[in-house]
Amino acid sequence: MSKYAVKDTVHSMYSKTQEKVLSVTSNDPGEPSNREMDEIAQATYNSLNDPGKNWRHVFKALVLLNYCLHEGSPEVVTYTKENIDIVKALHEFQYLDEQSKDQGAIVRQKAKEITNLLLDKDRLNSERRQPTKKDSLKNALKSRFIKEFNYSTFKNIERIASGGFGTVYCAYSTSLRKNVALKSLKENEESFYEQFVRELTNILAVNNHDNIINFYGISIDPKKETYYLVLQYARDGNLRTYLRNNFKSLDWKIKINMAKDITSGLHCIHDENIVHKDLHSKNILVHEGRLLITDLGLSQPLDTNSNSMAGGMPAYTDPEYLRNPKNYKRNKPSDIYSLGILFWELSSGRPPFNTFSSPEIYFLVFSGKREEPINETPKDYINIYSSAWKRDPNQRPTIKNIFDSLENINLENIYNDSNDYQDIQLEAYINNPSQDLMNVFSKDSVSISSSSTASNWWEVTESPTTSLSTTLNSNNVTKDNQIIKYNYNDFKNLKIIGKGTFGIIYSATLMDEKRTVALKSVVVVTVELFVNELKQYLRASSHENIIGFYGISQKDLKSNEYILVLEYANGGTLRDHLKSHFEKLKWNDKLNLAQQIVKAIEHLHSNDIIHGDLNSKNILFHNNTIKISDFSISGLSTESSINSKNSLGSIEYSDPIFLRKLRKSSKTKTSDIYSIGILLWEISSGKIPYESKFQEEIDLIFYVLQGNREDPIIGTPQDYINIYQVCWNQDPNQRPNIRKVVQDLKLIKE
Repeated sequence: MSKYAVKDTVHSMYSKTQEKVLSVTSNDPGEPSNREMDEIAQATYNSLNDPGKNWRHVFKALVLLNYCLHEGSPEVVTYTKENIDIVKALHEFQYLDEQSKDQGAIVRQKAKEITNLLLDKDRLNSERRQPTKKDSLKNALKSRFIKEFNYSTFKNIERIASGGFGTVYCAYSTSLRKNVALKSLKENEESFYEQFVRELTNILAVNNHDNIINFYGISIDPKKETYYLVLQYARDGNLRTYLRNNFKSLDWKIKINMAKDITSGLHCIHDENIVHKDLHSKNILVHEGRLLITDLGLSQPLDTNSNSMAGGMPAYTDPEYLRNPKNYKRNKPSDIYSLGILFWELSSGRPPFNTFSSPEIYFLVFSGKREEPINETPKDYINIYSSAWKRDPNQRPTIKNIFDSLENINLENIYNDSNDYQDIQLEAYINNPSQDLMNVFSKDSVSISSSSTASNWWEVTESPTTSLSTTLNSNNVTKDNQIIKYNYNDFKNLKIIGKGTFGIIYSATLMDEKRTVALKSVVVVTVELFVNELKQYLRASSHENIIGFYGISQKDLKSNEYILVLEYANGGTLRDHLKSHFEKLKWNDKLNLAQQIVKAIEHLHSNDIIHGDLNSKNILFHNNTIKISDFSISGLSTESSINSKNSLGSIEYSDPIFLRKLRKSSKTKTSDIYSIGILLWEISSGKIPYESKFQEEIDLIFYVLQGNREDPIIGTPQDYINIYQVCWNQDPNQRPNIRKVVQDLKLIKE
């Protein structure tokens, strides 16, 4: 039977409206479209205007209208309100059947119910089923010809990557008979379905290009209701990892071909009038010697009005966007800038500014800093990427210009600078990619190691000139100030209880005294600096709200690694406490927490000690008492203060002045006051500051630098709000000193 015969048969059985109702109420997957619902609503009005006044016909039309108002699109509500007079006219509907029974009564009742609903905006909004993001996704999938894979056809599923975008798995597809990548986005994100559809749309627009990841279809895990993009699997990983592992074997012909691959893929994307927005070496994949662009989730057509601040790595991001992220709309020249950075990375084998944090990179890029050329790079190639990363977007070449230029590179005319030190840095990066190479870029006398290995301890990069034991004895620290040195063998049952930027913390049993202590490892390279740290502990640990300092120990007497022996806190962190007990806390409990914190900082400041990294993860509990910890990174607030206090610490709690100036600014007592303001808000809310608001920490920095803060929590005493708001004032000179904060908190009534 032809499709036309089928259509005629259906028409002979049902009216057009009945066909539509059958369609939108069928068992097919997906939800009815707005257009279908609108057509039903309009057809319903035709029934309401039935000149024959068939009461059953009119009543059923009202029932259907009521359904559409509750389940249909917003356009249905608008159309109904515009024609409310038709419904009102049915308030007087009369129909007597053959037995003189008033069958019009139920029509009048239903018409009045609908009229009252239309006139009560709040009730209508509350009763209407709000369309979900999942509805939008189902409709989007329904309107496209996309292959859906049965999730059960995937075998050997293994997670291979995760991040802000979501998670990627490798799986064997029995349908395709090869490995594929399954990519899911984070469904707890409000924008999940929008991002999923956007990436799906972008992939379809550029699918089947040799240098763009191939898209096979979608799949849904029925148990978790998780949506996956089924993509080509790139067996050689991402470009960043590939360069690190293979760079020494790559000659310039191979590097040029790699640059051509990325350029060709981006050429296709730009031809479809799409901007990628997030090009970097982690979303360029390598498969059998070919480079593939992936991760089109941030990409959008040029005519899309989006100025989202989210996403992207600062090292690869257009400086104009960094300068004005809310108003600057990323465009094709923004991708060209990222491409220029990628070309430099191909020439060097390492990520740009890889020794700096994201906020530091932001200020380097924003101030016009770029990486130096690498020795033995073709000069034509340098000219290409140098023009691509120009600050002025109007002076950057088009993707076609770059594509053509790559065809005409003279490999014999190479760059050589005898003073260049980049080769040494690259060698170190390839041999130990986790090593911190900050000293290559910075002449600071002190730096903090960022290694994720066992060397991720507080470390000072100065050469030792004298032994610690000699210095301690010459300064009378050990004897006069009663610093006890414990035998390492006296510690038993060591367990890692915490890891942070500045150290690894263990719990251990001190056998002689039969008590639990905390052990913090530090690598001592500058003896004088370490002695200053010991003195700080001595001065500070006498306060009941500061973690106790018992002494030092050493595992290997020939090593420069020492161990601080500290009080063990048995109650976890303030963050953990708020998460577990917040609902039970009354306002006097919250005030008590705040008062203990500020008293501890008052003690530090009275001894000219700056904490420098106050946050809810290094405020501990011991027997229900607050204990401030982790201030070994602090410096004395004198001219002899150490530079290690310039470490970023926790962005949420960091002084905006420090975030703005980074290495050019030292943390001060007012920086601690700012952190206290954030902590007081956290105590009032029970929430982590700015939690889930930003995907990238650079976006949070933008937000804070513009003077934005968290909103007060309903039910918070106004005096308490006033205290933390003046503490987190953008201007350090407008913040109170710690004594003022202590006094003001005492005056707050429950």
